[in-house]
Amino acid sequence: MSGEGFTLAEVLITLGIIGVVAAMTVPTLVAKYQEKVTVNKLKKMYSVLTQAYNMYKIDNEPEALPFTPEGGHKAFNIFKPYLKIAKDCGTSISGCFYMGMYKQLNGIDHRKYSESQNYYKVLLNDGSAIIFRGGNGNLDLEVFYDVNGETPPNAWGKDLFEFDVKNKKVVPCGMDHAAGYEEACKAPDNVGWSCTAWVIFNENLDYLH
Repeated sequence: MSGEGFTLAEVLITLGIIGVVAAMTVPTLVAKYQEKVTVNKLKKMYSVLTQAYNMYKIDNEPEALPFTPEGGHKAFNIFKPYLKIAKDCGTSISGCFYMGMYKQLNGIDHRKYSESQNYYKVLLNDGSAIIFRGGNGNLDLEVFYDVNGETPPNAWGKDLFEFDVKNKKVVPCGMDHAAGYEEACKAPDNVGWSCTAWVIFNENLDYLH
């Protein structure tokens, strides 16, 4: 009856409309929030790694570490005092790091990092996970950082990122790419590890959209 409130049908229609709008907007809002968390955690880790390595250089002469279990352990010891560690799995092939297959950004299967004893694996208090390993080629050592540990998507450029130590300096992977980190990260066949620099300096993951 007019003037005495809404009918049941009107209420149901209104609730239906609200439900449709929520279904369309909430996933986008959640994704944006998760990306912001990724940006903040990655920037924080860059700061922690840089500070740790700069302090290490005061009393030590940096050297290129071998891609061996010993190299991974030595790399870990450089940064250990600056990390809030929940669990130290060392070079064990289980625990601390996602044990399944990580994917490249282009969707192709890449590697099970948990299988190699050349990687030193640590779980941090905030649920993120980190791997230390000796260098490869012209790198002194490498650090792989999964911002949310075993939680999906477990893919390069989405939740897994790389930092390198090169020329006695911590470098977000992709920063010294010949084409620039933005071109490296936007390439159609991009595997994802060059996106670390993009996220840190652009403060977004817009290459995913």
